[in-house]
Amino acid sequence: MALYTFGGTPADVLTTTAGDVVPDWPLLVRVAGTGELVTALYQPDGITPLGELRSNPAGSPAPGAIPVFKCGTPAIEYEYLDAAGAPVRWYQDGRELTTDALAAATDALTASATKLDTVTGGTVDGPVVFTQPITAPGLADFGAARLFVVESAVGDGIADDRLRIQAALDAARDAGGGTVVIPAGKVYGCGTFLVAYDNTTIYAHGATLRAIGVGAGLLRNFLSSETFAGYSGHSHITVLGGTWDGNAADGASGTVTSVTNIMNFIHARNITVQNAALTNTSSAHALEFNAVDGGRALNCRFLGFKDTSAEQDRGTSEAIQIDMAKAGSSSIGDFDNTPAKNILVQGCYFGPSDRLGSFGRAVGSHAAAAGVYFDGIQVIGNRVEGAAAEGIHGYCWRRSVIADNVISGTGAAGIRLTHPNPATAGFSITPHSLVITGNTIDAPATDAGITIFGYATAQVSGVKIADNVVRSSGNTGIRTDYCTSPSITANTVDTASSTGIFVQAGSGATVASNTVRAVGSNGINITNHAGATISGNSVDTTASNHGIFVGTAGDALITGNHVVAAASAGIRLSDNAVRCTVTGNKIRKSTGATVNGITAASTATGAVIAGNDLSGNGWTAAVALVVTGSGAVLDWAGGTTSPGHNRI
Repeated sequence: MALYTFGGTPADVLTTTAGDVVPDWPLLVRVAGTGELVTALYQPDGITPLGELRSNPAGSPAPGAIPVFKCGTPAIEYEYLDAAGAPVRWYQDGRELTTDALAAATDALTASATKLDTVTGGTVDGPVVFTQPITAPGLADFGAARLFVVESAVGDGIADDRLRIQAALDAARDAGGGTVVIPAGKVYGCGTFLVAYDNTTIYAHGATLRAIGVGAGLLRNFLSSETFAGYSGHSHITVLGGTWDGNAADGASGTVTSVTNIMNFIHARNITVQNAALTNTSSAHALEFNAVDGGRALNCRFLGFKDTSAEQDRGTSEAIQIDMAKAGSSSIGDFDNTPAKNILVQGCYFGPSDRLGSFGRAVGSHAAAAGVYFDGIQVIGNRVEGAAAEGIHGYCWRRSVIADNVISGTGAAGIRLTHPNPATAGFSITPHSLVITGNTIDAPATDAGITIFGYATAQVSGVKIADNVVRSSGNTGIRTDYCTSPSITANTVDTASSTGIFVQAGSGATVASNTVRAVGSNGINITNHAGATISGNSVDTTASNHGIFVGTAGDALITGNHVVAAASAGIRLSDNAVRCTVTGNKIRKSTGATVNGITAASTATGAVIAGNDLSGNGWTAAVALVVTGSGAVLDWAGGTTSPGHNRI
């Protein structure tokens, strides 16, 4: 066995963060990359065993220094416990790696010079051919290069090859981790789940794995007999490539009829699924991150879903479910309500397969527990096509970003974020810091294109909805309910059967620089919401109602908006819209049938309506401004136009 030398250099001194040396302190040695403990340590002679590695004692010439030792691992991590009992690690290469690499490079240069120098006449008149390859030494000794190739599999999609694939996964487990290679070009039948363990990479590019039973999917990170707490389950697992066919039965083909995930990861850290296709899911989910810290789905395709359940109640199932370890939501214990967090879904496609329709939702959650949030969820740059319910359904999400997705043809909302109703759940969840930006949402059938829904005693704060395009909504364009100070800016709502932008309940909204056109009801509606600022928006054409509507709200500022072709009034202060200021707005009938410029109900008291441009519409003063009995102030000091300081 080759041995490698460590320690014994001026840099190999154990110190505190303050720089003080730590003498006579025990250290562990682990394999770099896998963390496997190295127990076979030797004295510098490479023969005498070293029972324990410790830094030099205080009375030695170099107190705290790590003495010279050898082991059979080319790259290691030292580990010791600091004063607080926390593990501290740092990496080191064996000294032989450097000298071997230098020798190989020198040999290569020497060989190259010799061949060039010996060409007849001193010139090269043909290709230079090396008689043998020049390779770096010892690469096969590295832990990261451990390969376990699936062998002797039938690969016809009918025979059950699970045991052969599992043998490679078990070998990687026993070695402390490694890469399992599933050869390309075959279809591997699996009668039940494969199990991946810590520090395992599955390389499946060009291979197809197909579920051939009736009641199981393809891959998970646990045995049915195992239980884990928190994020302590089998972790650091990567799946690269492959087509993972859940093989849901559709009456004509497929075998799987149970409610089962294709891939299921629970109680774990750092799970990555990349460049893979997950197809034909039966009733449940293509990929589940349950109590996972650091789940990533990157550049994958999620194709085809079938509700095979007897009750036919699985129609809203997510392709990617973000879940918590809760009884009824998790396949194994502990049921300690550990949530998934720090999840990234990026560059993926969600849609139908060649024989099954789309999922109920592309990405989502639906479990809840008191005081538990799904933190740090990022859904970025994906394409969602034809989801039966919502495109993205965030439930109890916090500090999360949904950005730059293209979502079309959903049965309900394009994007919907919400949480439990405290009145029925018996506990209160108050999400915050939710960003929805840069998304394109086309033709959501019902609900709003984008909606964030809170409750009176559990309002959502830190909401930003910006730079989105919502087109052809079967309901509202953008909606927030019970949000505190939501920011709704620079969005485009183009054609909606109901209201363009609807802010209901809550307080302190900023609705600014949005473009709303061709909507069925109010362009912008602010109801039961105090202290809103509605500024710089463009509203063009409402089939009914008003351009901008404010009702049962106090202290709204409506300024700098441009309203064209509203059906009734350009701006309406409705019942109990008190202490509102309406200034600097431009309202035009255009080719529409706008009845009034600005109207105010008799209970819309304390309003200031001044400095607005209502000209060019052919209205009389009595038609342009209908505010009789409202107690509105129409004049500012020095006003010169009629009525008051408004221009008609």
